[in-house]
Amino acid sequence: MNNENYKKLKELHLSNMADYYQNYATSQDFVELDFDTKLAILLDYEINARFNKKIAILTKKANFKIKSDISTIDYSPERNLSRDLVMNLSLGTWITKGKNLIISGATGTGKSYLASALGYRACILNHKVLYVRLPRLMLDINISKNDGSYNKLMNKYKNVDLLILDDFGLAKLTAAETRDFLELIEDRNTIKSCMIISQLPFSNWYDIFFDPTLADAIMDRLQSNSYKIELKGPSKREKMHNDIE
Repeated sequence: MNNENYKKLKELHLSNMADYYQNYATSQDFVELDFDTKLAILLDYEINARFNKKIAILTKKANFKIKSDISTIDYSPERNLSRDLVMNLSLGTWITKGKNLIISGATGTGKSYLASALGYRACILNHKVLYVRLPRLMLDINISKNDGSYNKLMNKYKNVDLLILDDFGLAKLTAAETRDFLELIEDRNTIKSCMIISQLPFSNWYDIFFDPTLADAIMDRLQSNSYKIELKGPSKREKMHNDIE
């Protein structure tokens, strides 16, 4: 191994390439390769390492509560989940177009697992994602109004490519919360995507909002710009518990 080459790679901030060079430059298999092949291997290693690091950063910032993957999603007939739709969503085109995704279903049907799998896939596609429970979001907004950080907080939620809102509809939103939710939806409408997860079917969402006029505005924006998935079937948590016993 040429130590000067190693140092120069480090100076150029090609640390991953330098590490590969250090570990494999003297191996017989590497030495016997032609120059272009050696260069291609080094460049691919650097690119892949940087990509994996970026994905790790994006997924950490996304704040997912569970780890899930598209490849492990259950498409049993009783779940009412279309494989074709999930595969289409996994391409991420809906995010670049600023569309929304609504996932509803009873407790334990795998809503959060599906949402996290699609969210993780969005990170792989280089989208900025943020997962937050709606009750926590509303609490943070209320606190920010008192400490002067409201605009900063709202910008945080408005600017990510995909905002995942879990536990939507656990309680009816107050008048102030309804206004804040409308502002969030309005600023992201057709520009940035939301994924909303709820135990309630979409047809029952109108009653969640305090003000009927604001409810009309919110429902209109969600109705016209969203994919919808309603998961059915028995609780996967209960099945897992029974399998363990």
